[in-house]
Amino acid sequence: MKKKKLLVQKTVLMAVCMTCVLSMSACGFNKKNNQNNQNNDPLTGEQMSETGESNTSQGTNTAGGDYADFDTMINDQNTNPNDIINYINTNIVSAGVSDVEYFFRGLLGFGNDIRDIDFTGLEQSRQYMPEDMIAFMDLMKLEADTPSMVMSNEENRRVINMTLSEMLERALLFEQHLEKYPDNVTTDAAERLYMEIATQAITGGYDKTAGISHYYKGATEDVIDQESLQYYQQFAEANPDSNLGRIVAEYVTILRTNQFQINDAVEEFYMGLQERLAVKTWANTNNNGQTGTNGINGTNTNGNNATGNGTNGTNINGNNTTGNGTNTNGNNTTGNGTNNANKRGNNTNGNNATNNSNAGNAVIEGTAR
Repeated sequence: MKKKKLLVQKTVLMAVCMTCVLSMSACGFNKKNNQNNQNNDPLTGEQMSETGESNTSQGTNTAGGDYADFDTMINDQNTNPNDIINYINTNIVSAGVSDVEYFFRGLLGFGNDIRDIDFTGLEQSRQYMPEDMIAFMDLMKLEADTPSMVMSNEENRRVINMTLSEMLERALLFEQHLEKYPDNVTTDAAERLYMEIATQAITGGYDKTAGISHYYKGATEDVIDQESLQYYQQFAEANPDSNLGRIVAEYVTILRTNQFQINDAVEEFYMGLQERLAVKTWANTNNNGQTGTNGINGTNTNGNNATGNGTNGTNINGNNTTGNGTNTNGNNTTGNGTNNANKRGNNTNGNNATNNSNAGNAVIEGTAR
């Protein structure tokens, strides 16, 4: 009996000891786990450094990382743009697609004038860039080599730096970029430049309120030089399918109609340019003459207009059966008018318009100022 009782006591004691051992091991295991979890991000579970900060915030930026340093630079208007470019060159190799776009959106939106950014500094990162950024950077090289606008110390503002033809062609390059990339990382920046250059080419920088005269002014402040008509005509005829070509064609009609006077009608046309040039107005639309505006100074491009655009309507490369106004490269069956110009077209019952315009039909040599 004594031996049996002793055996039971030993068994109980051994069980108690085993329980203690297991409990201590569990405590040590949980303690170790708790220590390890303290260094994990509570949301992502990613291992953090001993300081409690993620690796991404310490400069080892990876795709989807937290680019706090970049945000700090972008939000500080005193930042040198070259520092932003250096940051991009350093981090773009390991960055994801969304991060690369984030970098460039920040860069392109930085500062008051995108021309202050030297994009040649990004050449080493060209292979990592999205297609639209590469194309935009090439456009900015043109702007850097031959700026469309430059700062005038005398007038303390940016002024036109090109001939009229060059301004129109430069604006067209940005329009073509927007046509190809209507919703990409460079769209906003390209649109700003497109609208600025195109507006300056048409308005000549005219600002009545600020007392800024028309760059292409004639003999007096309130008259536009008639030589400019030749260059507007050439551009409109060469680019009838472009948004800018349609706008310039309409402008040609307005200039003739108003005898080149800067009056209320011309100023109203100027004020409507921003809406006409905005990408949302024209991008990704198929304008085959079906969306032309009929009425006074209306435009119908590359389509047939059976009843005419109305007084002073513009019809480019189309047939205008009864409309008065300007018909370029098309057929005008019964069109008449004091300033009717019909270039390289057929005029069956109307006046022969080859030399029928009172102004601007002569071939002018030289360049508009």
